[in-house]
Amino acid sequence: MERSSSRVLQPPTYGNLITVLSIDGGGIRGIIPATILTFLESELQKLDGEDARLADYFDVIAGTSTGGLITAMLAAPNEGNRPMFTAKEIKEFYLENCPKIFPQDCVFGSAAKIIRAVIGPNYSGKYLHKVVGELLGEKKLHETITNIVVPTFDIKILQPTIFSSYQLREKPNLDAKLSDICIGTSAAPTYLPAHYFQTKDDTGVVRKFNLIDGGVAANNPTLVAMSEVTKGINQESPDYGRFLIISLGTGSRNASENKPYSAKEAARWGVLGWLTSHGSSPLVDVFTQASTDMVDLHISVVSQALHCVDNYLRIQEDKLNELESSVDIATRENLQNLVNVGEKLLKKSVSRVNLDTGVMEPTGDNETNEDALKRLAKKLSDQKHLRLTQS
Repeated sequence: MERSSSRVLQPPTYGNLITVLSIDGGGIRGIIPATILTFLESELQKLDGEDARLADYFDVIAGTSTGGLITAMLAAPNEGNRPMFTAKEIKEFYLENCPKIFPQDCVFGSAAKIIRAVIGPNYSGKYLHKVVGELLGEKKLHETITNIVVPTFDIKILQPTIFSSYQLREKPNLDAKLSDICIGTSAAPTYLPAHYFQTKDDTGVVRKFNLIDGGVAANNPTLVAMSEVTKGINQESPDYGRFLIISLGTGSRNASENKPYSAKEAARWGVLGWLTSHGSSPLVDVFTQASTDMVDLHISVVSQALHCVDNYLRIQEDKLNELESSVDIATRENLQNLVNVGEKLLKKSVSRVNLDTGVMEPTGDNETNEDALKRLAKKLSDQKHLRLTQS
């Protein structure tokens, strides 16, 4: 199905604030932000009625890897041109399908993982392709309810490829099927196979994509989203003070307790060690965590300098145990543990990165993440009503 030029997504009508929802990559740990989003959507429904959906409130939703899948599910339209999925349904999707996307080898365990890592990706990706294709069908990027931004990385040209609603006018060959975008941004090296597909614009020009996980470029896509919004409103430099940002992490390992890697140990690693040690993939862990933390550090510096910290909420759990921090141990028990992590995270104090140590620390004002989300839900609702009165 070719893209119809009459269905180019229009830029949003901005209110006083530019609203951004950003969701990190992290495999099965996507159930953590899905749990938090379920709470946020329920608060918006208390304010504006049960038909309220997250896509109604954000100028852009950005997601990488598993966050890209959540983004597409939040923004994909149904036949009535309303969001196809509620946040609660996305959480349920993870609980039901993750064990089939990442089937656990109970007989050979980690030994089987090491063997697979040598000869190919740990998982075939066949079920992921099937279920995402069934969910999103032929829906394309230009059809989303609100603007979306999904980073991927093209290994053919060794460049990031950003699937962005804001770029469709200038680059119509980015108008891919949402299912292909999701599969591409989720193709984590060593875990899932790279994804090839092609698009054709209205003039017949074909573009070929050879994609792997967007986490190698931007595991935390917040800055990418802000850059794309800036392009959308034709500003050379962003007005950071206008942004309202909710950035959701998928959790990270408690390094202070588990001490997962050390220079002494890593000094002995070869290719296999960097890909399989500790039942994980240290190389993938390192570059995704570095990308994630650098973005949060940058935005925290800017928001504090501009005295707009109340409009930037980063929710991240940095004390996961070894099992919880895995991207693919999709047992029923571990998935429920991750739901519990998300629910407990709501009750925890709002934290911000310490600019000297890089560690997340409570702000000290006794506001919980749940309180902050309620406060921002009110701002989101006010912005929505402001735009309606201006339109």
